[in-house]
Amino acid sequence: MSTHRSILWILAAVTLGFGPPSIAAAATLRPVVLDAYVGHVKRDGEKQLCHPRRFPRREPLEVNRVEMRLHGESHHVHLYRAVGDPEYPPHNCPFAVDFSKWALVAATQNEALDWQLHPGVSILFEPHQPLLIQTHFNNDNPDAPEARGAASARVVLHPANPATVTAHGGALFAQDRTVRVPPGSTTATSRCVVTGEGAAARDLTIMAFTGHYHYRGVEFEVYRVNVDGSLGERIYDHQGYDDPPFQQYPADSPLVLHAGEGIEWRCTYQNNDPMTYEFGPNTKKNEHCNLFGFYYPAESPQETIDCVHTCNHTEIIVAK
Repeated sequence: MSTHRSILWILAAVTLGFGPPSIAAAATLRPVVLDAYVGHVKRDGEKQLCHPRRFPRREPLEVNRVEMRLHGESHHVHLYRAVGDPEYPPHNCPFAVDFSKWALVAATQNEALDWQLHPGVSILFEPHQPLLIQTHFNNDNPDAPEARGAASARVVLHPANPATVTAHGGALFAQDRTVRVPPGSTTATSRCVVTGEGAAARDLTIMAFTGHYHYRGVEFEVYRVNVDGSLGERIYDHQGYDDPPFQQYPADSPLVLHAGEGIEWRCTYQNNDPMTYEFGPNTKKNEHCNLFGFYYPAESPQETIDCVHTCNHTEIIVAK
């Protein structure tokens, strides 16, 4: 066989996932890259777009490291997986996705996220699984210079050796839809029993938290809520509007929420305008008080817990 034909055979084998074990293994261990192009965001404007994607591999893949790289003045970038048959939202999607149809996988609002999961923990992606990247870029922050050039996002998923996986990670999306920010100083407070109740309760190890609000936010806090409902210690705190950090909790000193415990998240705002801001996606016209968390062990290889606080109650949706 000629050298040229040998090279072509090797490339075909790697692409199709068969051939010598060492070649197929090398292909499997390459990171998966998902890109989302947004384009120019005009001054004083913003774009919130939904980008349909499918996981490109023909085999399941365990992922133990996630990178998210953003170019432009980003407000947030979320990666979701479909729950059931995919129902993709329109490309222009200035609203929260339907949590009954899309489950959070990863999220950031920082320019560069490099998240290494705890040892033995991974996120499972299924072959050709329907995915969704939601991007929200703005160019209207009065305290930031004008963003120039095309906005874009890149998600890089690094494979883990399946033999090392002992638990799967899940995601938490906690959202307070009762947010109302009148002139002056105010604090929005919500609770969620994320570990479950009664016989279904379980311990959860938190790998990371990150808060999210708009321009009037001045402090984001998260507290442990004890089994008896009393307030425990503060476990996350960020002061100032600058995007709250993606705070990772090390595996050698883990943050564990015990069975029956919950969380309380608080957003404090300073509104120097005469109008009242209510819940909504627009950074100039609305406010948010959202918390994203990442934990293990998940009860199924693909699990997401959504806590939605409305006027009447807090609804907990567990997607598996």
